[in-house]
Amino acid sequence: MSDDQLVFEPHGKVAVITGAAGGIGLGMARAFTEAGMAVVMADIDADRVEAAAAELRSAGHDAIGVQADVSKLDDVQAMADATMDTHKRVDVLCNNAGAAVFAKLFNVTVDDWEWTLGVDLWGPIYGTKVFQPLIQQSEHGGHINTTSSVSGLIAGAAAGPYNVAKSGVIALMATLEREFRIGKSPHHASVLCPGPINTEISRNSVRNRKAAQGEVAQAGEAGKKLGSKIGDFLSNGMDPDEVGRIVLDGIVNGRFWMFTHPRLLKLYREQIEMMDPDGMLSQGRLT
Repeated sequence: MSDDQLVFEPHGKVAVITGAAGGIGLGMARAFTEAGMAVVMADIDADRVEAAAAELRSAGHDAIGVQADVSKLDDVQAMADATMDTHKRVDVLCNNAGAAVFAKLFNVTVDDWEWTLGVDLWGPIYGTKVFQPLIQQSEHGGHINTTSSVSGLIAGAAAGPYNVAKSGVIALMATLEREFRIGKSPHHASVLCPGPINTEISRNSVRNRKAAQGEVAQAGEAGKKLGSKIGDFLSNGMDPDEVGRIVLDGIVNGRFWMFTHPRLLKLYREQIEMMDPDGMLSQGRLT
């Protein structure tokens, strides 16, 4: 799509990004500010998100850090209030904050379920509910993006709460995008479905859960070991800055689906092919 056909012109716009202290969220903030956007960076870790925002400000960009626990509606509303107080507008919301508990379903506790769904599903629900009316104040179109995962399409083993949440946010964004299109709206919604990315979601989940809930057992020692193993695997994944550029390109061009590893779509195709006539569930393995 040529520049004169862009769905969204980023320069001069304002984006709110959750989970922005590092990883994909920080990658988005870097890409957005390089394109001339102002960013409000939110994270449960106040010190880390302020340091990330300071890094961007030192490079001459417009960035502020805001502490927020997206599983709490009051925090999401305060995040919106801070954005409007500072910029008087918001054009883009990226529901990116994420958490995960890695364990077999038998070992997952009710607390594990409630905490993971609070961040990964209720966070985007709250974000969409609070920010959609603000974004729709613009006549020129805005965008709500939510970070899902390939796991939202293919639910692999040992990540039940994460899989459920990531499937849920695909449905949330698909519903919103269809409502926008039916209403001939200038606004758009989308999902990012990353494959392996070099982030610290496993380690951050342990630290951030302690910050939010205190010492809570997370699916036992087996879950901790599996989480550490997954963290080591992700360390060889895609650079989060590259993911940020993929998201910016998707927003600018009005895409709904954003993939970091299109080759992983073969897993989804395999599942579709086995649904009829066999009615079987594919293995859904990344390797």
